[in-house]
Amino acid sequence: MTTTIDPATADEVYTADVEPRRRDRLGRFAAGALDLWCAMAGGRFDLTNEGDVVIRRRRDGGLELRVPAGGPEAAAVLLEVMRSQLETQTPDEFREGWGID
Repeated sequence: MTTTIDPATADEVYTADVEPRRRDRLGRFAAGALDLWCAMAGGRFDLTNEGDVVIRRRRDGGLELRVPAGGPEAAAVLLEVMRSQLETQTPDEFREGWGID
């Protein structure tokens, strides 16, 4: 008799990481120009360091969810929240909570 064991938590099915925000060539240029302008004016805009928190399937690395996370500090907070949910929720609960089909 063969039994199938369902994953107990979502972290057995998914991984969460921060990846650079996807931008086309014009978007990268605009973000860099705004960062430079802001730095020259004495401020900090930091668009070029913005990232997304990305959820991928462990079995094949396929993309399940990409959430814009902002700068490094905001991305770290969102990543910690998502990893905590992956560790404590079932795969179905996690998918439902984040609207993953």
